[in-house]
Amino acid sequence: MELYLFLSVILFWILYYYFEGSHDGAFALETKLMREKLGADKFKEIEEGFIKYELDWHWYDGLEKALVKIVFAVLIYFITDNILFAFQMILLAVGIRSVAHDFFVARTMGKGLNHIGPEFLWWDRFLRKMQTIGINQYVIKLIPNLIIVLWILWSME
Repeated sequence: MELYLFLSVILFWILYYYFEGSHDGAFALETKLMREKLGADKFKEIEEGFIKYELDWHWYDGLEKALVKIVFAVLIYFITDNILFAFQMILLAVGIRSVAHDFFVARTMGKGLNHIGPEFLWWDRFLRKMQTIGINQYVIKLIPNLIIVLWILWSME
């Protein structure tokens, strides 16, 4: 049963983050269009407010996603009566997001795999810093996912 849930959860989160990443990519394109049409000088006038609202938007989006992950894990716990597995499913959801969301944002925006989001987001600043010292963002994102998947598979035995 847990193996089927594990595989279903992977598919669910990939699809979920396809929708979320496509949404966020469309929003980023809307923002890019606004910047281009306003011009650099006009955008400078509103940039501080723009960043504040974007950070607010990311904060509430993060709370929304956390709520979904917690409810999802509670449901998995009720189905399996396995608190470790439910916890692992939260970690898996976070891990998949780190890869899938950013990939689908970049894809929606027509950017390559090396696209990293705005400088004012702490995660993107971290990824840029790692990139400057030669560590690819997908190494940072995929290694924890591999560890989580191996831990889950090991725990199922």
